[in-house]
Amino acid sequence: MSSAPKSRKAPLPQATEPSSPAELYAAPLTGQVLAVVFGLLFLFQCMILPLVGKAAMGGSGSPGATTAEWAGQNARFFLVMLLLTLLTGGAALGSKLLRRRRDGGPFPTMTAALLGLTVALLLAFAAGLLKL
Repeated sequence: MSSAPKSRKAPLPQATEPSSPAELYAAPLTGQVLAVVFGLLFLFQCMILPLVGKAAMGGSGSPGATTAEWAGQNARFFLVMLLLTLLTGGAALGSKLLRRRRDGGPFPTMTAALLGLTVALLLAFAAGLLKL
């Protein structure tokens, strides 16, 4: 038998289940999932931007071109998706800030910047600047 002392490793910390909705909201996985969904929604928002752009709302510039037939429905869909994107981004930022307050982690710069762009897009849409 060897007389070498056996090393005792500290037991690995066990993951605990969140016991309240606030703990679930502040969980790292929740913030990451919300941030990824927010990023995908923002990408989709950029893809549907031409639905409310200059060509859709005022014609393409060709002789006889007019407003798109479904311009009103396109604008409503764009607004609903923009609000959904904004709510998801707010939830993602809130979750990450709550976790930051608990753990002392870094500020979620990218999530905040993307949320700022979403707010700017909402303001531009509300002011009619996307139709120019």
